[in-house]
Amino acid sequence: MNNIPVDMEKAKKYAFTMRLREVFTDGLLTNLKWNLLFIFTSLPVVTIGASMAALSHCTNLLVKDDMVQHHAAKIYFAAFKASFKRAFPVGLAILVLNVIFGTGISYYVQLMGQNVMFVPLASASLLAVIAVWAVIIHLMPSFFESTDFDSNTVTVSTASTRELISLAARTVLVTMKKTIITLLISTFILAVLALYMPVTIPIVLTLGFSIPAQICAFSHTEPEILDY
Repeated sequence: MNNIPVDMEKAKKYAFTMRLREVFTDGLLTNLKWNLLFIFTSLPVVTIGASMAALSHCTNLLVKDDMVQHHAAKIYFAAFKASFKRAFPVGLAILVLNVIFGTGISYYVQLMGQNVMFVPLASASLLAVIAVWAVIIHLMPSFFESTDFDSNTVTVSTASTRELISLAARTVLVTMKKTIITLLISTFILAVLALYMPVTIPIVLTLGFSIPAQICAFSHTEPEILDY
């Protein structure tokens, strides 16, 4: 590398753009595999926590290291198995909270037409959903400490779930701008897919969940500055 001073901010943006392009071109086949595995492992419903954790972990790895493409299925199942016990109650809590807040939003939106006093309640429910998912996208990857590509093993964090939730909440505050943008983009993609069902079923079955998960990975994982 030459001795010319490097503008670190420009270097970061360049690395981010290059990695983003790599992930959504060379990594599309890998995302397709993970999307299918996510759907398959989520079918029992109660396994949604481990499925989300595995998908989050894998998409984070793809942002940081393209080696994961050569071990896509093995790393996913390793992460799923390793996080199952820890992520099981978290997954159930996520389902319950989303049902409660989602029902609240739907209920208050209907009442808003009759009485504007329900507008704050609908807004509060929406903000609660945003807050929950902001924490979720930072929490799920934190279940893991490292991955050994050679042996396809995943090391689970030794920190308690409460500590990880606290860390995720602090991360939300630090990365607020990126987190909000990530949630808006991911929500838009999923909403469009849901709105145009059943036409969008082929997309959902191929890349429907992995692409939002990949976008979420960029909200709390920055690729290393390229050595150019």
